[in-house]
Amino acid sequence: MRRWPAYAIGVMAMASIPSHAAETDLAGRVSLRGLYSTDGLATSPDVGFLFLEASARAENLTDGGLRIALDGTFLLDATDARERRFGRTESLDQVRQLYVEQPGLLGDRLDVIAGRRIIAEAGNAWVDGLELRLHLTDEAAVGLYGGLAPDPIDYALDLDRQASGAYATYQGDGIDAAVAYNVELTTRSEPVDRGETLPPIPPPDSLLDRHYAFGRVHLELTEDLYLATYLLADFATEPRITTLLGSLDYTPTRAVNLTLNVSRYSLAQYRDEVIYRNVVEPNQALVLGDEVIDLTYDRARLSGALRFGSSYRHYQSIEYKRRSLDGRDAWGYTIGLQDSDLFGLGTRADVHARFQDNFQSDSVLVGLELEQDLGSDFTLDARFTWFDGKTVDTERARAFDEAQRVYLMGLTVLWRINRMHRVDLSWDGVYEDELQDARNQNALFIHTVMGRYTLLF
Repeated sequence: MRRWPAYAIGVMAMASIPSHAAETDLAGRVSLRGLYSTDGLATSPDVGFLFLEASARAENLTDGGLRIALDGTFLLDATDARERRFGRTESLDQVRQLYVEQPGLLGDRLDVIAGRRIIAEAGNAWVDGLELRLHLTDEAAVGLYGGLAPDPIDYALDLDRQASGAYATYQGDGIDAAVAYNVELTTRSEPVDRGETLPPIPPPDSLLDRHYAFGRVHLELTEDLYLATYLLADFATEPRITTLLGSLDYTPTRAVNLTLNVSRYSLAQYRDEVIYRNVVEPNQALVLGDEVIDLTYDRARLSGALRFGSSYRHYQSIEYKRRSLDGRDAWGYTIGLQDSDLFGLGTRADVHARFQDNFQSDSVLVGLELEQDLGSDFTLDARFTWFDGKTVDTERARAFDEAQRVYLMGLTVLWRINRMHRVDLSWDGVYEDELQDARNQNALFIHTVMGRYTLLF
C-alpha cells in the first residue's frame, strides 16, 4: 500500500507554521546522481539509474522551537533493465525518516515527535507514529513510542504492521548508555492470495512477529582505554543474542593503537504466517518467512596500528569467524601501509593485502588507493584492486576448477565549486575472468560512469 505522497504532505503541513521570534535554522544536503553501466555485450542490456537523495533538518520553525527532519532516496530505473549486475530493481521511494519534533514542553522536560523515525535510542527501531521523550535530569531520559511499522522491503506505509516500545538513556561523565524493549506485531484481516495454483491463507487474529531487547554502552575506562558495546536479544522462542558488537580500544600513545572487536550477527527471528517464496526474490525469502531463523555468524578481530616517521601508518589485523549453519570456520589476515605525503607531493596513498581462508573458498585481495588535491578546489582519487578466489571443499570443486579472478579499477574527480556546491565524476571498471570455471566462461568487462551534483545548505 503506497501512500507516501499524502503522508509526506501531511507531515510537511504540520511543519509549515510560520516562525515569529526565533530565526529558522535550516541545514542538510540534496544530491542528484546519474549512473550508466554497460558491458558491451549484445546479450545483456545497458542500465541507467537516476538517484535523488535528500536529508534536511529545520529548527525553530515556531516560537516553541518546532523541528522537522527528512532523509530519503528516490530511484528511477531509466532503462527498465533487469539483469545480474544490479539484480531486480524497481522505481520506488525510500523515505527512511520524515518527522516533526516539538521539544521543551512541560517545563523543557518533554519532547513530542511525530512521523517516520529511526529511533537510535531503541536499537534503531523503525516506526510511523508518535514518540514521547521525557528528560528526568540533564543526564537521564526515558521514552515511549508506538505506531505502524514500515515495510522493510519497499519502505511503504503498512497498515498491517505495528511497532511499539520503551527506552531509557543516560549520558554522564565518560559514559553513554541506552536500554530498550521493542515489540513488532502483524495483524491481518484479509486472506493472502497465493495465485491460482495455491489456496489462499486464512487471516490470523494477531501474530507476534518479533519482540527484542536492546542495550548499548560507550564507556571511557581510562584516558587510554575505551569500551563500546551494542546488543540485541530476540525472544522468538527463547532468549537469544542475535546481534552483538563489542570493541575495546587501547591507545597508550599517539603512535600506537590496539583494538579488539567481537561480534555476532544473526538474521532476525521472524515468525510470520507464510513465506512468500512464489512472489519475492530469493534473497528476500528469509526476511518474510514463517520459520525461526537459526543462522549466526560469530567473529573476533584483533587489529593494531603504528604511526612512524612524519607521514606513515602501518596496520595489521587477524580475524576469526564461525558460522552456525554448518559449523565451518574462517580466517582472515590484513596488512597495509598508508602514507599521507607520498614522495613529498601531498599524495595520500594506501596499499593493502588481505588473505582469506573462508568457509568454502580461499582468496587473496591486493588493493592500492591514491588521492591527490589539485589546488583547493579539485581532488583526484584513483584505485585498483586485484582479487583471486577459488572454491574449495564442494561437490562442484571436485568436478571443475571453479575460480574467479576480478580486477577493479576506478577514477574520481571531485570539484568543490564553493561551500554549497560540489560536483564529482567517476569511472569504474570491473574486469572479471574465470567467472564460473576456466573451461567455458569468457571474460567480462563492465564499465560504469557516474556523475553527481550535491547541494549543501
